[in-house]
Amino acid sequence: MAKTTHDDTYSILQCLQGNADAFEPLVRRYQNAAFAVALGFLRDRTDAEDVVQDAFVAAYCKLSQLKDPAVFGSWFHRIVVNRCKESRRRKKVDRLVRVDPDAEHMRDEFPLADQIHREYLECLELWDEVERLPEHYRQIVNLYYYTGFSLKEIASFLDIPESTVKGRLFQSRIRLRAALSPQEKETIAMSQIDVTDEVQDVVCKIAREDFSETIDMGDTKNIVLYCGVNTEVDIKQAQGKQVIVEGSKIALGLTEEESRSNLSGFHISHDQVANYLETGPHEGALFLGTSNPYGSDYVAATSPISKFWRSDLINDRVLEDNVGGVRTVDMFPDLKHEVDGFLPLPKPVGNSLGKSLRITVHTSNVRPIELPRATVSGNVEDIFEAVCTDETNLFGHATYCHMSISVPAGMRMSVFRSNKVNVDGLKGSLLMYSCYSCHIQGITGDVYLFNSEFSKIRQVSGLVYQRMYGCGGSSLDHDMLARPDQWEGKIESISGGVDMEVGRTVLDARDLNGDVSIFNRYGTTRLCYTDGIRRGRCNLRTVSGNLILALSEKAAKTTSLVMHTRCGVLKYEEVKELMPLNAWSSNNIRMSLGTTYEYGNTDVVIATESGQTKIEVLKDSEHG
Repeated sequence: MAKTTHDDTYSILQCLQGNADAFEPLVRRYQNAAFAVALGFLRDRTDAEDVVQDAFVAAYCKLSQLKDPAVFGSWFHRIVVNRCKESRRRKKVDRLVRVDPDAEHMRDEFPLADQIHREYLECLELWDEVERLPEHYRQIVNLYYYTGFSLKEIASFLDIPESTVKGRLFQSRIRLRAALSPQEKETIAMSQIDVTDEVQDVVCKIAREDFSETIDMGDTKNIVLYCGVNTEVDIKQAQGKQVIVEGSKIALGLTEEESRSNLSGFHISHDQVANYLETGPHEGALFLGTSNPYGSDYVAATSPISKFWRSDLINDRVLEDNVGGVRTVDMFPDLKHEVDGFLPLPKPVGNSLGKSLRITVHTSNVRPIELPRATVSGNVEDIFEAVCTDETNLFGHATYCHMSISVPAGMRMSVFRSNKVNVDGLKGSLLMYSCYSCHIQGITGDVYLFNSEFSKIRQVSGLVYQRMYGCGGSSLDHDMLARPDQWEGKIESISGGVDMEVGRTVLDARDLNGDVSIFNRYGTTRLCYTDGIRRGRCNLRTVSGNLILALSEKAAKTTSLVMHTRCGVLKYEEVKELMPLNAWSSNNIRMSLGTTYEYGNTDVVIATESGQTKIEVLKDSEHG
């Protein structure tokens, strides 16, 4: 693995000892390398610069997770790449979209950068060619010409051999019309960025306290983590039989003194209990949001953990939600039947909350904070988790925790209320309650998610079970109240079956084995099968969403299928030459299409109230 300089190590050690000013040399050294990577991903100067600032703040908050300070560059590079991917998902930016030199925001907000970029595009006439380079080649070109890094330094930053950097740069120059001249290099250098002051202004308002603990499990098989504070969790497999909990407690403030004050009363507690369902988490105060009754100043809405935690378990907040004294389930009676799905809990869930090691991230007193919008970057806002905004201010949490839990084999791991959960290679089962973003892969047991979003689930040997009834966010724009947002998730390579009921999701599913039942009420489901091997029965349902079944030619020829709709559309033109489909109706109430009338032995059953269903033939590029 490539190493960085002694200066990086010294700066990081100083930061870990509480010297935030020691982070500045790291920002100066790596900001344009990060910018080059971000620009290659996002194709927009403004977005790239924002991502760079956010990535530095994230790196500072997670600095205790860096095991070897000498490899900060390659570690930071991975953070930048992940932030770029998150930004691209949020903005739904197509990777092939190029920078528009006429973009209004570039002219107005970055006039000098806009002028330089225009001249760059006009005088070099290389941008289109750079855009067409494969991503790993384009990344080398951007780093070489934007940073002034040597080939050795680029190799260190990317954590790849120097010979690979040389080879990719050589191949890139062959694909381009020529290597850049000294004048062209100077033009690019003029468009480099300097975000040092902005980053340092943020990190100097962050107080961080690192923690590490090794816990003996004894004969206990359950671990339950409750996050009473805004928390991001990494869960990984332990090599031995002990649980290792480590990470950083973070607090924000308008000043360094305020942030350190907000850090007080912040605890990571653990013990063993005979029955978690009876005891619940350690006591503490929950920050549930803000309110401004009758136009008064915003105040924090709080609750003791003991009075609130079961709501995540039994889902009663959805049933009792009311606005203006009117309950949602009274306004929409069908909703009660739809959401009343958590009780009785599946037996494995009850078992996982019995005799347990309980770990709680909690504070004795809620520390809400109000910050001017102009002082909060995107990453700070994510950490801060703004819960209420007006034209000038953000209101939300003042505390945040990033932690890593190493779990022995054979355990059942439960997580409540985490903002982000990253799980990789766990030899056991996983349960999530009210978690906002889950990335899960390599699980040997089952996965249960209750009102928890996932971005990706892959390579699960057991069952994937999900119940989530939210329908996405809403916004008020141009005198119209709309619900434009819906979370997106990808699930693939599942061996033990899938049982999902969700409200409104963009779901991309591929190669699901075992019995599959997916009820995506108002969202879009795309299920791909890439071969003709029978995996068990598959049932896809929606109310008014879209269903797409994508089959390889082999699968289309061997799969039995029935589709039903009441007021929707069934589209099958792509497969009508491959599948022996027949259509029929039932008393003007239902339309059906299928390869067989024997429903009891059908591979795939699709039902929709008023949505659109489409059968596709996979392209060759989608088979892998």
